[in-house]
Amino acid sequence: MSSDVQKHQNGPLQYEQKFSRAIGVIGSVCITVSGITPTASIFIIASVAFATLGSGIFLAFLIAALIGLGMAMCYAELGSTFPVVGGQYALISRVLGRPVGFVAFIDVLLQAVFIPSSIALGAGQYIASLWPAASNANLVGLIVMIFTTIISLFSIRVNALVTGIFLAIELLAVGTITVLGFTHIHQPLSVLIHPQLVSAHGAITPLSVGVLLAGVSTAIFAYNGYDSPIIFSEETTGPRRNIAKAVFLSLAIAIVAELIPVTATLLGAPSIHSLSASSTPISYMLTAVGGSTLNTLVTVGVLFAIVNGGIAIILSNARVVYSSGRDKAWPEPISTWIASYHPVLQSPWVATLLMGIVGSLLTYFSDIAAVVTFTGTLLVVLYALSALSALVSRFKQRDIARPYKMPLWPLWPLLALAGTAVVIINQSLSDILICAGIFVAALLYYFFYLRQRSDTHWLMLDPVEADEVERGAGQLEIHSVLELVNDD
Repeated sequence: MSSDVQKHQNGPLQYEQKFSRAIGVIGSVCITVSGITPTASIFIIASVAFATLGSGIFLAFLIAALIGLGMAMCYAELGSTFPVVGGQYALISRVLGRPVGFVAFIDVLLQAVFIPSSIALGAGQYIASLWPAASNANLVGLIVMIFTTIISLFSIRVNALVTGIFLAIELLAVGTITVLGFTHIHQPLSVLIHPQLVSAHGAITPLSVGVLLAGVSTAIFAYNGYDSPIIFSEETTGPRRNIAKAVFLSLAIAIVAELIPVTATLLGAPSIHSLSASSTPISYMLTAVGGSTLNTLVTVGVLFAIVNGGIAIILSNARVVYSSGRDKAWPEPISTWIASYHPVLQSPWVATLLMGIVGSLLTYFSDIAAVVTFTGTLLVVLYALSALSALVSRFKQRDIARPYKMPLWPLWPLLALAGTAVVIINQSLSDILICAGIFVAALLYYFFYLRQRSDTHWLMLDPVEADEVERGAGQLEIHSVLELVNDD
């Protein structure tokens, strides 16, 4: 039996509380928004969107924001009901069953590798734009990955402080872009609702609905990460309802800090053609309107944001991987090894190092555009499963305590499901087939390995009620029995 799972004196299994409850709602939001990395999102992920969507990027980000609101409602309700470090896969497993939950975990695991890599690769591109001598974006990205991994090994309290400072610098850069764009408008407002794209031959053409909807997945990727307060729930003080507050606050900040500056960039760019054709479109607008010195200063702020985002993303991803070891997703002794917790650093150090090493290798050998589009498809699938869980939970788990209940249910999960369905069918066939192949492999592993060991592997334990938890000196002492979910 893992050291993270203990037998209660009356019999049933329970998790042992190892994480230190050291952050509040603000600390959780700081880390979460740092992981969303608004500045890095608009400089790196939005760069891909500008190239593929042209001026349609505004509508894509607006649609993604509406889908995000629906998803935030789902995460707020389910996350406050099941506040466990596993995050999305833990919620889905408890509602849709352990087989579907394992597919969701593999989806999250792939994102845990690809997302930090895409951010680090973007750092390489922007550093090269400032210092041409550093032209190897993959090597620069590798260095960024190594540095962020080392910082992520420290306690959640230390990282909340670091990310909070870096976040202030990041939001200053976002504000600069917004003010510059809106005070130097070059494009008509009609460009926002009549999207145009630069064709392969260099001509300006109307953007098709299909291309626009396919691009929504990239915008979803840019906002992604506002579910992280669930992942940090075992380290957060206060009642479960605080998790819902942190989710909503994180999404609101992400939308304001991304949609508004993207709009400002679009309206402030002297040329839509040059904006779409540039490998660094935000830098193009900054240089064309504000000059090279301002672009350099803002780009330095972006580099702080990229490092900050890398730290926060590795923090959350490492905890999900740690949770998979605690839930016994792997053969022994791998599960025990992954679930190792360092008592001095107060972090899941093995899982953190594992994510850093794999992400570093991917960063050194991959291409940013391929990483962004494939990860967008993975995200849409995970969103659909999470929204479905929020819908099914109200029918399947009628008597369960819900510290936060979304208003206007089932509007929000239905909205999220409709949005993700439309986006999924407009993804590239190759990305869909790759995802399908991965999910089939995940199900084969589950049914041929985990299901045969359901009494000891892929454990899903219920959290206790908030009034049954006694918090003192930043620590949690569990007094109640956590029940093992045995059924699939």
